[in-house]
Amino acid sequence: MIVELRKSDRQKLNMSKKQAKKQLKNLQRCLKHLSALVGHECTVSRLPSKSILLGNAGHANGIGRADVVSLLQSHLDESSYKLYFPPDKQFSILFTQDICESIVDMINATKIKGNILYCAFLSEDLSFEISNEIKPPGLKLFGDIISEEFEGELMELFLEHSKNRSSSQDELKNRVTLHYGYKFDYKTNLVDLTAPLEHPIPASVRKVLGIIQPHISITPNQLTVNIYQPGQGIPKHVDTHSIFTSEILSVSLGSDVVMDFKHPTSGKVLPVLLPRRSLTVMSGESRYLWHHGITPRKTDALQDVVERQLRISLTLRECTPDPCTCNFPSQCDSQNYGKPRYSVEDEEEGARLEEQYVSAVYEEIADHFSSTRHSPWPGVVKFLNSLPSMSLVVDVGCGNGKYLGVRSDITVVGNDNSYNLCSICQDRGHEVFACNALNIPLRPSTCDSVICIAMLHHITTPQRRVTVLENLAGLLTPGGLGLVTVWAQEQHLDLETTESCRPCPTDGTEEGVGRRHFDSQDVFVDWQLKKPGSVPDKSGSKLYYRYYHVFVEGELAGLISQVPGVELVEVTYEKANWCAVFRKL
Repeated sequence: MIVELRKSDRQKLNMSKKQAKKQLKNLQRCLKHLSALVGHECTVSRLPSKSILLGNAGHANGIGRADVVSLLQSHLDESSYKLYFPPDKQFSILFTQDICESIVDMINATKIKGNILYCAFLSEDLSFEISNEIKPPGLKLFGDIISEEFEGELMELFLEHSKNRSSSQDELKNRVTLHYGYKFDYKTNLVDLTAPLEHPIPASVRKVLGIIQPHISITPNQLTVNIYQPGQGIPKHVDTHSIFTSEILSVSLGSDVVMDFKHPTSGKVLPVLLPRRSLTVMSGESRYLWHHGITPRKTDALQDVVERQLRISLTLRECTPDPCTCNFPSQCDSQNYGKPRYSVEDEEEGARLEEQYVSAVYEEIADHFSSTRHSPWPGVVKFLNSLPSMSLVVDVGCGNGKYLGVRSDITVVGNDNSYNLCSICQDRGHEVFACNALNIPLRPSTCDSVICIAMLHHITTPQRRVTVLENLAGLLTPGGLGLVTVWAQEQHLDLETTESCRPCPTDGTEEGVGRRHFDSQDVFVDWQLKKPGSVPDKSGSKLYYRYYHVFVEGELAGLISQVPGVELVEVTYEKANWCAVFRKL
């Protein structure tokens, strides 16, 4: 039961009963966030405990350790408690050595920087205390491994390299990277061991390796330098298992930063402070299982709010041609058919995944992809042939444009997120423009029909898929029809034989429709690019991975039901695809 404000407290604070209820809802929301943070449900207690939730007293409110200490100083000795501030949250946790029954009554409804404080005893001891005292298994942190002077020399060196060397530099949206020894490919999350870079690991970093040698067990031969401006970060990820050995090393320069570690199953998050001039060694679970990343923000908060400065990290890894045999197959690409692992945590993460494993890939494989796409599907042709003459149709995700010229008496305009595929369409004389299906720059209610063929399954989250469908519906005039097709997880429904499905083809042609086997709905499907000058893999071609969400029966209809102003006409199954027709009301 959450402690409520007494009438006298509300009067003292000039707060209405409605306002008080609103604050209590905020406290309940804090409990929800806390539960997600620790990986299990947290509840409040009628009985006093040693763990106390302080609502409206978090870094998101602009409140730090000094502010809470000032409030508590007349009630508790500073040595008798600890404070924990989850990053970017509107609450903090007070851990007391002994149960203090009166503490909640004493500080409840007081104000800190204009924020009304709400308190509640938590019903159980939490599984963490101060974040920097609890780390994922296998994570080691060594502070002050180099001097400030040496730190400055290293930063100056890599800032100079970032200006002058383009061949080893990646301009990513969230940071600048430099590579030494071998280049890490962000499109495939792999390293090509047959193509060592001309520039090896610099001598100054070799000196760092000599300093940290007592703390590590690997011999690094690959260095990635990340240059972060204040406010930049890196999405949560697990370093690829198959190409790197048992430890991932990171040396922090220039600024402290908080790195978040998230358990992929429980969802538990452990923020860990990485001080400047420190060495982080990830091994065991922290290397192979936990996802790690840096949230883009300009300040970090554990006990107090600290502004980020320019930061440079040195990520040192040992490349290996041997497959990984770790005890964490759920995250292991060697033990999961060679496909990368991923985690869609929110809309921002979904957009990043689509950019890396859909947009960027199709830009690279556009010509080869187009060469394998010749004949229109009969079901799509039948739909287009059913439309009245002079109809205006938009093909969203048109690829190489094989449906843009099916009929000469209707106008079909195409769009695709790939500029290179759009260029192929233009070369063939089709009307086409480049855009993302999540933001189509056409006037609403102007099209007689829309088609979206084999594109929606590249969208990563349910909400983003609904947004695409809403955009399709928004283009239609009343009575207009839309056709959407997606890959089905049920790949064998129209096969005459009952033999087992074989794995996805890897020759880039995607032949054998209906013979794939998907163990889950969210998968990567590989594409082997065959073109002169490509970096070879074991088969002599460059390997890419494309993200797919394969649909189960009823799922596409369920998404369309969430789109206002449309009705579902029919859902059919054709050649291992679910096909839906809907009408604008």
